[in-house]
Amino acid sequence: MCGVAGIARGGAPQPEDEARVRAMTESLAHRGPDGSGLVRVGASVLGHRRLAVVDLSERAAQPMSAAEGQVVLSYNGEVYNQAELRRELEARGHAFRSASDTEVVLRGWLEWGEALLPRLNGMFAFALWDGRSERLFLARDAYGQKPLYYAPLGSGALAFASEPRALEGLLRAEGELRLNRAAVAKYLCFDGFPAAESALEGVRKLPPASCLRWSPGEPLTAPEVYWRRAYVPERRFASSAQAAEELWERLGDAVERHLMSDVPLGVFLSGGIDSSAILAALAARTDPARIRTFSIGFREAGYDETDAAREVARYFGVRHEVEVLDERALLELLPQVLDHLDEPLADASLIPTYALARFARREVTVALGGDGGDELLAGYDTTLAERFARAYLRAPRLLRTGLSAGARRVPPSSDKRSLHFRATRFVRGLEAPDARDPLTRNQRWFGSFQPEEAAGLVLGAPAPATLYEDLRALRPPPGESAALELWTALFLPDCVLTKVDRASMAVSLEVRAPFLDRELAAFLTALPYRYKLRGLTRKWLLKRALRGRLPGRILRRSKQGFGVPAGEWLRGPLRAEAAELFSGPALRAQGLLDAETVERLFAEHLSGRHDHRKQLWALFVLLRWLARRPGLS
Repeated sequence: MCGVAGIARGGAPQPEDEARVRAMTESLAHRGPDGSGLVRVGASVLGHRRLAVVDLSERAAQPMSAAEGQVVLSYNGEVYNQAELRRELEARGHAFRSASDTEVVLRGWLEWGEALLPRLNGMFAFALWDGRSERLFLARDAYGQKPLYYAPLGSGALAFASEPRALEGLLRAEGELRLNRAAVAKYLCFDGFPAAESALEGVRKLPPASCLRWSPGEPLTAPEVYWRRAYVPERRFASSAQAAEELWERLGDAVERHLMSDVPLGVFLSGGIDSSAILAALAARTDPARIRTFSIGFREAGYDETDAAREVARYFGVRHEVEVLDERALLELLPQVLDHLDEPLADASLIPTYALARFARREVTVALGGDGGDELLAGYDTTLAERFARAYLRAPRLLRTGLSAGARRVPPSSDKRSLHFRATRFVRGLEAPDARDPLTRNQRWFGSFQPEEAAGLVLGAPAPATLYEDLRALRPPPGESAALELWTALFLPDCVLTKVDRASMAVSLEVRAPFLDRELAAFLTALPYRYKLRGLTRKWLLKRALRGRLPGRILRRSKQGFGVPAGEWLRGPLRAEAAELFSGPALRAQGLLDAETVERLFAEHLSGRHDHRKQLWALFVLLRWLARRPGLS
């Protein structure tokens, strides 16, 4: 993995741009500790930080140029079908000077132009300056595994970077650094910044499967989608056994494609079904004795999965390593993890994800993970809630009123799988006026705040109806699969993959997600929904495919997730810091949030009368992030 940055402009070159881009790339040094580069082409400057993974030689250094220096590429990612593309390009007369996939992308552009993008099976974000047409081209992979941000500058130039931190200094220097209050309200609803939003005014995020064109002197147009998930008619199979066997073969092919590396590679192993499936597919195609797996364990039994991970590792005979952390160790990690965030992210599992990445990085440079399985195969609790929601919405009003009152009477608990927490969230999603829309009720179940709450909490926020506009822009398929589009199009890139990217790249580790392989993901998307959720069994076909290939106990385990006791921390070791951030005078002086509401939520949580863990954690991360940016408002 790498970090990209640059400034594109027309007219006369600006001498200070090289120093600006160099500073931008230095802020991304964690993404690429193995080298840096800077190329000026015309009035534009492209920069790069390199994490060497494929072709470690200087021939693969970036930015990389072609066409006598007219075309320059700064690229972050991996293209897993690069060998096939390379052969096709060589047959068309291209001569390669490196073994890197960077050069495959560069020469693919020379051959096919923008038609290259749908050909790429991988994770990537890149900036390409084509001097032949005087145009900058930005692109991001289909599922949003790699990030890319951009910001118009007052001089008509366009700046871009892998992370917003690299753009903050430019905006501050131009007096344009301001908080995006509308986006902050959306953050409180989505736990991350959805679609094209970012925390800073003027900074936009390139959405997944999108590209952006910029030319000097021309208005900046909106990004264009170059690929969409195809919810084609459901696949027909002779039997579920045949479908399961095809899934198994396709998973193995995807894992094999993800092995390309000239540096040590390992596997994240949680003991859950997704990471265990990745290991099973890998062990079937390579010598298990050469495989290295990594797990993080916790002293708190309710959060620990190491027994399951060890069982899977023993089953395959791989070299398994575990680091067990207690609460004190996790809390010691908290400041450096949150301080590294370049914009708020309300997923507390960021902390153990960072711990796992840091642990694995001591031995490997690349790790395979199970991300994408939940979104593509109906793995979340909300898929079960959907089954009950349809019955609930058909029930007589009197019965619904009784069920709602009963849910609210369940005593609050700090337990990770608290019945009070689940029951009250289920009911609140179904009491909203838009509850009959499956995407909306799913987001109301999951988000920290309802749009009505967020609009009232953020001073100067837009109307509640606008906070779900990114949700309403989705194109879900009909039937029960509809909610999967929410998880795949918004939650996956803006929360899950953002978390994994920031946590892993903070320690210069590349994490790959075989479930998001374009070919495998297309197959999973087209599966009949009954193969994803059968009765109350989630990921049914994947578990069917793994019968006899994983221990039965692992296939029967309930989904546990990767978390920390954030609610208890706010009542205990983080209470003093939270009290300072949530104090009325400080909030009123800041002028961002309604102080009375925040104080009430915190007091109710401390008293134990209510469980506001999600709301308060989202606010804690936001306010802590702001406290390290004085003057941002």
